Amino acid sequence: MSSSKKSGFKSALDFDVRQLSVMQAIIAEQMAMLAVIKTALPAEIAEQVQHCVHSGNRLLLYMASAGWASQVRFYQRDILTKLAESGHRKIGALQVKISPPILEPSPGRPVQLPSAENISLIRSQIEDKTDSDVLKQALLRLAETLDKRLQG
Repeated sequence: MSSSKKSGFKSALDFDVRQLSVMQAIIAEQMAMLAVIKTALPAEIAEQVQHCVHSGNRLLLYMASAGWASQVRFYQRDILTKLAESGHRKIGALQVKISPPILEPSPGRPVQLPSAENISLIRSQIEDKTDSDVLKQALLRLAETLDKRLQG
């Protein structure tokens, strides 16, 4: 009698490729619309357009900053006309949004590890504790981890 465990891992061949192809088609359509939008704008403003998303009869246009977003509003009619000429007649409204900034991780404060003397003090507390195995195991793991980090 052989027992086999089912793995939670799915290989790439097990996924439904239809969903992936639908997503790729949507992305390709958005990229084509973005190219049309950029032709309707002056070069310096077109560089600041980041993404576009078609939602119903609305087009959401994402810009780098509020200043550039306000400039795009002056070209709203030109953008909608270009999109209609390129075959996107369903779009009747344009909404300009500002993309949130990508935050860089802050360096934070440097890690201060306890000295070897303090780690040995933690180990001595393990020997004194007999009433709680859970606390003893936690202190043991802490001491081992601190030893490793201090040496490595």
